[in-house]
Amino acid sequence: MCLLAALGLITPRLILILLWLFSPAVVLGPFTGMPIPSPVVPLLGLVFLPTTTLGLCWATASFGGVQSFSGLLVVVIGLVIDAGLIGNGRGIARR
Repeated sequence: MCLLAALGLITPRLILILLWLFSPAVVLGPFTGMPIPSPVVPLLGLVFLPTTTLGLCWATASFGGVQSFSGLLVVVIGLVIDAGLIGNGRGIARR
């Protein structure tokens, strides 16, 4: 069970790293034009909100960004998943 939880935490980070290595334009594209240098924000996303960052990269590449409903939905789902991972399942521990 613990191995499955560790795999769930590592998988979005591993996918984001592999995507960055093989297709850097997809990862760096959503963050161009920001006042912060381009690689800094994806690195922060890799550490703190990997599923949201991955969802934003996918939404920008597939749906044209968060301007469309589908792109916004993908990013919100990623944020909900990350919020659940950060919460450490405290709702289950209370039972």
